[in-house]
Amino acid sequence: MPSPTRLQCPDLRDLSSPPVVGDLCPGYRLARWDSPADLAPECRDRLHHLLRDLAARAFAADHSGYWRGRVSAGFFDQISTLALVLGPDGEPVGWGGYHRRRFAGRRALYLDAAGVVPAHRRFGLSAALMAHFLTREVLAHPFSSTYVVLRTRHPAVYSAWRDGLGPHRVHPHRDRPLPVRVRRLAGDAAAWLGDGPRLEPDTLLVRGAYRMFDGDIYGVRPHSGDERLDAYFAREVGPKDALLVVARVGAPSLVRILAGRAMARRSAGRPPSGGRPSHVRPEEQVHRSVPNGAGASGLIPGARP
Repeated sequence: MPSPTRLQCPDLRDLSSPPVVGDLCPGYRLARWDSPADLAPECRDRLHHLLRDLAARAFAADHSGYWRGRVSAGFFDQISTLALVLGPDGEPVGWGGYHRRRFAGRRALYLDAAGVVPAHRRFGLSAALMAHFLTREVLAHPFSSTYVVLRTRHPAVYSAWRDGLGPHRVHPHRDRPLPVRVRRLAGDAAAWLGDGPRLEPDTLLVRGAYRMFDGDIYGVRPHSGDERLDAYFAREVGPKDALLVVARVGAPSLVRILAGRAMARRSAGRPPSGGRPSHVRPEEQVHRSVPNGAGASGLIPGARP
């Protein structure tokens, strides 16, 4: 178990509840809070500003109103785990977190807002962060499935989860009807988020999911490189809509994810400290590291949770 250690970023020093710090992947570390509710108000303010600034860089859009609303509605008291990705110089370059929930009687993780700043995306940090979260939670219950729920309007997010787990474990699927269990779980998740009436139960599209944003979610329309999938998102997922993604993860599928990441690291090469592998393009890394979010695993809209 990694232990707290001195942090180079001034905003992360002398916090009332210090994070647990450990290695994430070559050249990067993770600062993780397993009880963010223990943070004092002044410390919450510091992290609020860090998250706001990281989001602006990750999405090339102003998300300050979104984060102001989240924090005032009790973000730090509600989220189960919050983490910052630290770059080679010790400065935050990404973030993520999740909520432990039960939907339709099933154990679930709801992935909170997450992102990675553009200069650091080619190293598969989103994938590493998701693998870290899943390893902790799935191995705590290795003999049963854990459902991962997220909302996104980024086609690469949906594509990478399918690539990582296999299409039969990730819903919705364009060529198959939703299983009854998934339909119920998605309905419970949407109701918890305050979006029950906006959920289309057959497609899992959430209309107006990002209605609280005054401007664009992304500065540039996201794409995955899969022409058919990108066309579907462009046609069906409006500027303020989201796709509710439900994925089933167990110990065997977690092993598949970790094996895929190990293969990706071998094929991509080990980046030097603070450097970048010149032979791997960012769009290739999205597909080699799974599950990945191409910078974001999905934003939670609104003030809930």
